[in-house]
Amino acid sequence: MQYISYYSDKLSKWISESGITKHITFHCARHSFATLQLTLGTDIYTVSKLLGHKHVKTTEIYGQIINTKKNEAAERIPELVF
Repeated sequence: MQYISYYSDKLSKWISESGITKHITFHCARHSFATLQLTLGTDIYTVSKLLGHKHVKTTEIYGQIINTKKNEAAERIPELVF
């Protein structure tokens, strides 16, 4: 697919200009986009459409990542003893 090559080139240029040395692929950027959208409160149906998924079930994988992050955040609070 030619459009992926186009966006990969744009992504590579942006990464290089930003001084990022880590290897980041188009897929990594797409995954980060989905995770950030869900973290910031965008509903899963909208994220699913933005990613071009036919089924919301495919997008739910990213929701599991968000739930893990929420659990980790909650566990950072020390247990209160009364």
